[in-house]
Amino acid sequence: MIPVLSIIFWIAIGLVLWSYVFYPVALNFLAGFFGRKPSFSETFIPSVAILVPAYNEESVIARKIENLLALDWPADKLSIWIGSDQSGDRTEEIVRELAAKDPRIHLWRSPDRGGKTQVINRLLPQIENGELILFTDANTMHNKNCIRKMAGYFFDDSVGAIAGNIKHDHGLENIEEAENNYRSFEVWQKINESLLHSCISAFGGFYMLRKSLFKPIPENAYSNDDVLIPMNVIRSGKRVFFEPSAVSHEDFTGDLATEFRRRIRIGAGNFQSFSWLPDFLNPLKGWPMFCYFSHKVIRWFSPILLLISFVNLAILSALGAPEFYMVLFTIASAGSLISIIGWRVLKIGPLRAPYYFLAMNVALLMGLVRFTNGIKSAAWGRTQRS
Repeated sequence: MIPVLSIIFWIAIGLVLWSYVFYPVALNFLAGFFGRKPSFSETFIPSVAILVPAYNEESVIARKIENLLALDWPADKLSIWIGSDQSGDRTEEIVRELAAKDPRIHLWRSPDRGGKTQVINRLLPQIENGELILFTDANTMHNKNCIRKMAGYFFDDSVGAIAGNIKHDHGLENIEEAENNYRSFEVWQKINESLLHSCISAFGGFYMLRKSLFKPIPENAYSNDDVLIPMNVIRSGKRVFFEPSAVSHEDFTGDLATEFRRRIRIGAGNFQSFSWLPDFLNPLKGWPMFCYFSHKVIRWFSPILLLISFVNLAILSALGAPEFYMVLFTIASAGSLISIIGWRVLKIGPLRAPYYFLAMNVALLMGLVRFTNGIKSAAWGRTQRS
């Protein structure tokens, strides 16, 4: 009994350590040895259509459109498409007012509420004047040169999509710092994955796609278009490249409870994505399979792996296994308790990171519960941000 439990423990904790510690190090080495950056042309000027799904965004939609109109790209090569998911506020009225002044602005209203996925699936085929589609959220504000930093890569026929970099602004300082530290960790991995072949996902509010490669995703896809659309690009044989210098900005929620609920929603979408991407577990997929399994699959299931590890440590300790397991169980139990009390109650700065890691995995686990209960609609409510 003890040998079997020990093996299960080491497999479970080993997978978590591989994904969070050893994989990023190995990835950096492999990218340096095998990596290849696609070609970039500054003189390649394709037409770009910007698609913005929106639901009750009256507080930001005017600023969003002004931001898009100010981007450094030829006016005759740029169009803006606002897809309203039956907004009930002044979002559509504001867009109509701005569209009356600039013919590049278009408003499309969904016939029924279906969420971001439905807006993308139904609106994109109606866009006729864009070789490239820039997907962006209403609350994402772009640096002026972001299209210039992305579009030139599509000169290289091997490129199917470009993922941009999103930085978080404002919010609660301590929570934001933990999120930004994790975001920087993600950026580093996306850069290296891109050099090997492709980054496995984009940051949801900012990525560009060769329009001819778009394939509709399931109507009930839930907070995961930034995974499913890039993975469809990889399925087509093209690369998804991450460009860190193409920068946009989002406000952080500024509220831990709101951010936790957002993570639950993302977690549910992650498990939904896993159920639709079994072909990427095939080793014949090469680097995309290696990166998908190491970066995504293991982390999506890390709450379960951590629970298995903890339960096995508890049982091993109770069965009188070598003292080493008792020490590990004590450290895991005390460390979790200290992180929760030390940061949640006492706000001790150094405990922010372990608390954030625990909270993120709890949210993932609750996302799994939401997924298993069934996701019938991708409709969403607006996240209140600072």
